[in-house]
Amino acid sequence: MSKDSPTLIAVDWGTTSLRAYLLGGRGVILDRLEAARGVQNVDKGDHEAALAGLIGAWRQGEAPPILLSGMVGSRQGWVEAPYVRTPAGLGETAAAIVTIDSKTLGAIGVVPGVLTEGAALGPDVMRGEETQIFGALAASGRADGLFVLPGTHSKWARVEKGRIVRFATYMTGEAFAALREHTILARLMAAGGEDPAGFAAGVAAAKALSAPGELLHAIFMTRTLGLFDRLAPAQLPEYLSGLLIGAEMLAAAKDGGEAATVIGSPALTRRYCEAGQSLGLRLDAAPDGCVALGQQALFAAWRGSAD
Repeated sequence: MSKDSPTLIAVDWGTTSLRAYLLGGRGVILDRLEAARGVQNVDKGDHEAALAGLIGAWRQGEAPPILLSGMVGSRQGWVEAPYVRTPAGLGETAAAIVTIDSKTLGAIGVVPGVLTEGAALGPDVMRGEETQIFGALAASGRADGLFVLPGTHSKWARVEKGRIVRFATYMTGEAFAALREHTILARLMAAGGEDPAGFAAGVAAAKALSAPGELLHAIFMTRTLGLFDRLAPAQLPEYLSGLLIGAEMLAAAKDGGEAATVIGSPALTRRYCEAGQSLGLRLDAAPDGCVALGQQALFAAWRGSAD
């Protein structure tokens, strides 16, 4: 089949955003659409209408199949797709795909999340990140490595022989937003663009931490550094960002994180790579389109298992 012929509608449906990709052969992106219709913005029972409203133009004539991944498969989403336990590769994940019988869109596949039980503090989960990891593996031709997915809830995942064997979640992005907007720290902070000096100071402060509880002390220093004009108001958010990202990276590096691949937005990827240089960790950016490539790989494994 020509790579220009649509073969799959791949949908990345997260908490805040709905992104759809029209894919051709070998995962080539022919078109893409996006809407602020994340799971938290769609009422129960309205998911079919929300998706149909976005991708309707792609459903003319012989419509390609649809595969969804992300929080749409959570308890708060369209239908709950039970977690697959680690170690989880393409085969295990594709075998657990749940099918929705949609009246207007036909049969739709929903990719499950992944659960790991090995952590001392309790179970850990991901939804959507597994698809991006499979896409990064497909793009690189690799079967092993450490993968970083920065964001609201950052993930560090270890992959061995093409299977996700363990991972850890860090609430770095959400903690930054809460501290930045809803604590006393916010009173001295000013909005501004990226400030490399402020960010580097935060990363250096994280590197100096010697015990887990010291992070709480260092967070408060965001205020005192502003009170005594050690950092300018516009530098304080950057300091806090560098501090939290640096602490996350140092904790995750205990899993042999001397080298890792970052799957994220260009801005976050750049930030993590800069912090990695300061902390002695080699981080490289994954190629664009990992979600689409992961969806394509999962769909091929799913279709193959059904044949």
